[in-house]
Amino acid sequence: MTLSNYSFKSILLVLSMFSLCYCIPSEQEQEDQSAYIQTIQAWQESRNEEMRDTTSSWLNLVGLHWLEEGESTFGSDSSNTLLFPDHSPAFAGTFTLEDSVLSLQVAEGVSILHKGQAVKDMVLQHDMDPTTTYLQMGSINIHAISRPEGIAIRVKDSQNPDLVNFKDIPNFDIKADWQLEAQLEWYDQPIPIMIPTVLGSQRMQKCPALIVFEVNGERHELYPYDSFYGDPVWTVIFSDLTNGETTYGGGRFLSLDAPKPGTPSMLIDFNKAYNPPCAFSAFATCPVPPPENRLGLAIAAGEKMYGEMH
Repeated sequence: MTLSNYSFKSILLVLSMFSLCYCIPSEQEQEDQSAYIQTIQAWQESRNEEMRDTTSSWLNLVGLHWLEEGESTFGSDSSNTLLFPDHSPAFAGTFTLEDSVLSLQVAEGVSILHKGQAVKDMVLQHDMDPTTTYLQMGSINIHAISRPEGIAIRVKDSQNPDLVNFKDIPNFDIKADWQLEAQLEWYDQPIPIMIPTVLGSQRMQKCPALIVFEVNGERHELYPYDSFYGDPVWTVIFSDLTNGETTYGGGRFLSLDAPKPGTPSMLIDFNKAYNPPCAFSAFATCPVPPPENRLGLAIAAGEKMYGEMH
């Protein structure tokens, strides 16, 4: 073997060893990767537990009834204004809406509980009030919601087959590449952003900063909005090129811990992109992505489509 051949083979051997060493993650990197995957898996399981919970799950929704002024009877008989599940009393009572005040009159012989106590008549507080009135009638739970469109009765049933037969929400494979450092471009004052809803209306929210991130060298922007309830959380509703194919057609959500004003950057993790309630029930009243948050790329991370789209 000539010296030149020996040197050439030696160089190839050294290069291959260097490549091998370079590609294999260190023990610490492997531990960090494993810890990250476990964190996302724990988050996914918390989402599944939330969907199994008979009180918080969107899979127990069985009705959404918009009220008009005056009296509305409710029960399982088709003669009622508001049709309730078959195992409800034929005539359970009457809701009366007068000048935005909602009251309940329970039918004779029907048991409806409020905080464990039987009620016959009472004024109801809707979900925009901190003292929301929650009623129970057997496996059925009832409360009023207030939206720009009006006041409605939301009906839940812990025996709903959609809830009883729930299977875990499907997810994309967890990839750390979808945890991205984003830059924040703050506004001097939060700007208004109009958020459409599935009902065809719009809600004005306040956007404190622009979230800017890159994928494959291309700039993308997201407009978050402050929590409606005053919690230290930003909500991002976005759509991407997977919608209607592998993910819910109405977009997905991200919930982010609100950074302190002026913070230059933050982490956003699309492995935690989650479905809105409307992906699970036709009786939800969801916001949908504003035009500003319609991304021109496929986010193959986070939750996939669950069952049939609503």
